[in-house]
Amino acid sequence: MTRRVDPSTSTARAGLGRGDTGDGDELVAPLSLASVRAYADLPSVDEAMEGRDVYRRYGGGNPQRLEEAMIELETVPGRAAPVARVTSSGQAALLLGVTLVVSPARPRVVVVRPCYGGTDSLIAGPLGNLGVRMSTVDLPPDESGSHGDLVAAVLGPDVGAVVAEVITNPLIGLIDIPAVAAAAHEAGAACIVDSTFTPPFLFQPFAHGADLVIHSLTKHLAGHSDVSGGLLLVDPAHEASDWLDANARLLGCGLAPFDAWLALRGLRTASLRIERCSENAAALAAFFAGRAELQAVHYPGVRGGRDSALADQLLPRGRGPMLSIDLRGGGTAAGAFIRRLDGIRLAPSFGDVATTVSYPASTSHRALSPQQRAALGIGDGLVRISAGIEHIDDLKAEFDAALVAASAG
Repeated sequence: MTRRVDPSTSTARAGLGRGDTGDGDELVAPLSLASVRAYADLPSVDEAMEGRDVYRRYGGGNPQRLEEAMIELETVPGRAAPVARVTSSGQAALLLGVTLVVSPARPRVVVVRPCYGGTDSLIAGPLGNLGVRMSTVDLPPDESGSHGDLVAAVLGPDVGAVVAEVITNPLIGLIDIPAVAAAAHEAGAACIVDSTFTPPFLFQPFAHGADLVIHSLTKHLAGHSDVSGGLLLVDPAHEASDWLDANARLLGCGLAPFDAWLALRGLRTASLRIERCSENAAALAAFFAGRAELQAVHYPGVRGGRDSALADQLLPRGRGPMLSIDLRGGGTAAGAFIRRLDGIRLAPSFGDVATTVSYPASTSHRALSPQQRAALGIGDGLVRISAGIEHIDDLKAEFDAALVAASAG
């Protein structure tokens, strides 16, 4: 039996051959941009149609190499490997996942919030127009109460899936995924886990009850803000795995070869980047703690007690590169804080190799009313931070100056 290597080793070698072809393998995964192949005769094309390289929408070549690398990372030791398809975006991965588990008999999807604004907008909007119904479990801002009990309270025989993030966006609260998955399974529903904030170096959802796992490759995994892509993985024990390939082809949500090639290139350094980014995020959370300019710091485990115990249980290898701060003075203070930043840039996304900030009220959650945002704990002073790999002293100095500017108005 081949010894299982550490994720940092497998990612560094992602997409590479062993160099044992006799002529040697290229040290960089080759790039194939052809959208379709030509064949000599009918038997040849008939045989090719059973595979994936015949047509770009079928997802062979570079997309398949990326899938194989991610499957290795998300495979739980002692369990069968999941099946996977890379997609054109994280939203496409969610769309694909929901189509696999909803049905006329189970048309309802339960979304645990706060979450990425596009998640409930997709399910309630375009999918809602097609008959999918959405219910929400809105966690209290202090995340009190059992997550499993809160989810179980809205479940029923009409629920096809429960969708939850490991770490909530944008409040960076940690969800008790094992409890949520257990509640979903008790009701006969699938548990879809969005693990974008927690790449597989930090957390493996299949080890904690997930049936389907979503990643936005655009973020930390590719890591350089030059890719748009997503990924859906399905536990082979779930019946949805039988439909994954067919649904992906029919929906036409495949990832372009060049984006797959770029994502695979970024993946090779992801373990090292995320380790450094997570260290910086932890140091920044400690730096922000107790600052008079802030009314709250949001980071996994920061509340102590059950929150800290859950973080120790689920995220022993690091708590991720994300944190949020809530400035006293609301939107005015947030605006002054952001204007004072120099090398740290304002961007509506996250996961870059350099540190960025975003303002959820006008980006990811702008579709919600101020009252809806307030109910979820997303105030006008909330700024989300995606920690990069810079030297921590430089980040502290820049954020310190921005906090002083925010308090001065």
